[in-house]
Amino acid sequence: MQRPVWLFSLDSERFEAVPMTTGGLAAYFAKYGSTAERTSIELVHFFQSEDIAEWFEASWNARFVYTARKAFAEGLQPVVGFSFYSWNTAEFLALIKSLRSSCPGLLVVGGGPHVQLADEFLSGDCIDVVAVGEGEQTFQELLDCENRESWYGVAGLAFLGSDAEVHRTPPRARHTRLDDLPSALDIVELRDAGGNPRYKAVGYETSRGCPHRCAYCEWGTGATGTKVYHFSPERIRDDLERLAQGGVEDIWFCDSNFGAFKQDLEKARILIDLRKRTGRPNNFATSWSKHHNRRTQEIVMLLFRSGMIHHYNLALQTMTPLALELSHRKNMKTSQVESVAKIMAEAGVPIAAELIWGLPGDNLTDFEANLDRLEALFPNINIFGYILLPGTEFYSRRKELEIETIPVAGYGKAKGEYVVRCITFCRQEGIEGYFLITSYIVLIRGNVIPLTARFLALEGSVPVSPLLRALLGALVDEFKSEMPRFDMNDKMVVYENRSALYLLMLAQESRCFSVISRVVDTWLETHTDNDELKAQVSRVVKLDLAFCPKVGPKRTIDYPFDFSAERVSYFLGRMELPPVGLFCNGLSQTLRIAHPAQVGEILMDPDGGSWMRGQIVS
Repeated sequence: MQRPVWLFSLDSERFEAVPMTTGGLAAYFAKYGSTAERTSIELVHFFQSEDIAEWFEASWNARFVYTARKAFAEGLQPVVGFSFYSWNTAEFLALIKSLRSSCPGLLVVGGGPHVQLADEFLSGDCIDVVAVGEGEQTFQELLDCENRESWYGVAGLAFLGSDAEVHRTPPRARHTRLDDLPSALDIVELRDAGGNPRYKAVGYETSRGCPHRCAYCEWGTGATGTKVYHFSPERIRDDLERLAQGGVEDIWFCDSNFGAFKQDLEKARILIDLRKRTGRPNNFATSWSKHHNRRTQEIVMLLFRSGMIHHYNLALQTMTPLALELSHRKNMKTSQVESVAKIMAEAGVPIAAELIWGLPGDNLTDFEANLDRLEALFPNINIFGYILLPGTEFYSRRKELEIETIPVAGYGKAKGEYVVRCITFCRQEGIEGYFLITSYIVLIRGNVIPLTARFLALEGSVPVSPLLRALLGALVDEFKSEMPRFDMNDKMVVYENRSALYLLMLAQESRCFSVISRVVDTWLETHTDNDELKAQVSRVVKLDLAFCPKVGPKRTIDYPFDFSAERVSYFLGRMELPPVGLFCNGLSQTLRIAHPAQVGEILMDPDGGSWMRGQIVS
């Protein structure tokens, strides 16, 4: 009998991707392991967390547990290994407990970015040993060990010794010749027995490392380090060719600063050639260079023109000086940001700015002012709540920076801790920041009133972000009695259940926009005495109503307007304030707007709102 080993991975948010991490571990062991011929490795890959319970009953309890017990009986050590990320840690810790309960002698190995502070996971979480740093060679040498005493000779391990103390072996030196790592695609089957693709997407590494040491990020400060090493173009081309032939449609480059290095232009050209010949990939995404340069610009435009880029993120994260200082970041000058946004918008590239709420050094007043500035520049803004990650500088300084965190419902502490207080904002302000995120996601990303918010941001005399919070508060009050399962007075609960609120709002569109119109009118009465501006905003709200995603079947709707609605929409789409003359009553027109509709059927959350908005037809 061969020694059985199971390697587990779990996708994030229904991202049905090739298991490259566990596949890479298995491929490395198959090539270099001295006990490879006596070992059987099974890759267990879950597309979503709901699949775990089914697998445990249908596969583990029905079959694999007996294999593990038989291995024990024959003097072999069965092994289960887990690749831990923020999105799967809670599920995997629960699964480990179930596996251990059914088969107490299993050896449990942990790796991945979320367990690099191994001490916290070796005590009480059922993990026996953690691979610290890059895992391929460490895992191979661990599997080749004859006994636990041999672990002390393997670099890059952390484990509890017989004295119940955590022992760390010397750090594992990083791989500098990445092509020596065999491809996960040597192991992973991309198509099933019928020839159908198993996976829709892939997260693919073309390099390792990050040149930056952002205090909130584990990338450059943890397992990979600041020195960046690249796979060769030949290796990348071969792997991407196999992925395309295997039916993979979407490719995410798991690089920290794609576009920052001269090799990246050649990688982009490989993708473009592949798409021309095979029709794949359909979509491309990555973590772009933190500082947009000419090379980045060229790469973005090449990939956009080839039809692969559907969004481009400018990772600003924060614009508050103290938050930048504490995070060890230096963003582009404001004039450069404005220039990039304008160039991309004019070229039709769907550019988005990226912000993080909750970084030490930030505060809600400055954050909202920065958000309003960006709302006038970028058609899209991605805002994330700050998750305190193990292995980062801020994690190690949490007491000094007075960082307070909470586990959000459905997103337990094992997965990540949301920061709600630190030295520069109180808990109430921290939670209000999450309410701001919720309001932006629901109202702007959900395509409820994006044009109204953009118009006000471009006009510049009325604060927009506090208005979004006021609108969300009124909408919560209006609809909370219809969400009795949730305590909607808790703003973090609102954050967690924003999709349910969004669908409820759209299902009762007239009621929703009645609340919106009332709150906007009150806000303008409080913040401006410009009657002309009030009338213009009222008209733009009506334009948003026309474009807002609809429930029901696909259809075309005629909307009458008492102003030049199409031209107003045109200028706002270009991130420009429409000329005042376009709002004159004498420019009445009717717009025919096609709606894909199906809110609550296909559209299930506000993040997809912009894809399901109405479109003007001639």
